[in-house]
Amino acid sequence: MKRTLSTRDVAHLLGVSLGSVVNWIDQNQIKAGRTPGGHRRVAVPDLIAFLRRQKLAIPPELVSTAPKILVVDDEEIVTRWIADEIKVEHPHYDVQQAHDGFRAGELVGSWKPDVVILDLRMPGMDGYEVCRRLKASEESRDIEVIAVTAQPSKEAEEEILECGARVCLAKPLDSARLLKEINATLGRHP
Repeated sequence: MKRTLSTRDVAHLLGVSLGSVVNWIDQNQIKAGRTPGGHRRVAVPDLIAFLRRQKLAIPPELVSTAPKILVVDDEEIVTRWIADEIKVEHPHYDVQQAHDGFRAGELVGSWKPDVVILDLRMPGMDGYEVCRRLKASEESRDIEVIAVTAQPSKEAEEEILECGARVCLAKPLDSARLLKEINATLGRHP
């Protein structure tokens, strides 16, 4: 798959009119550049980000590499269990682990995951701050965050959702629910 697409390519992939794609670009819903000749071009990651924001399915043609999932928890046994659960269901997914917020930030910058599964309570930089920083940066704001916590409360859930997380799940995690959320986050159906 090409790394940039014409507006006609985008319209064909999504099964919509060329005018719809142009309107989305003009309304800054889809980030696009222009060729020296003035033709609009959409980078594949920008189109994928748009589809995720709109909660639309991502055409398989756009996904040329395995989804990247970063699991962040200060308890190594938890990150290993989550990674193993994901790999059993989706062996081709690329799953990395981090055990503190600072390492998570390094991996986000260098590895660019599609999804971050993020524990709220960690020493140093907690999950709230990690999520705030992800969503504040143009390079990482489209990364989806699935928060998890061993101390669930309405206040904790509201705060992390305000920080930009998609959902907050209580520990101990139900692996079926977690996998369902990962699939939904990636715009895939089991």
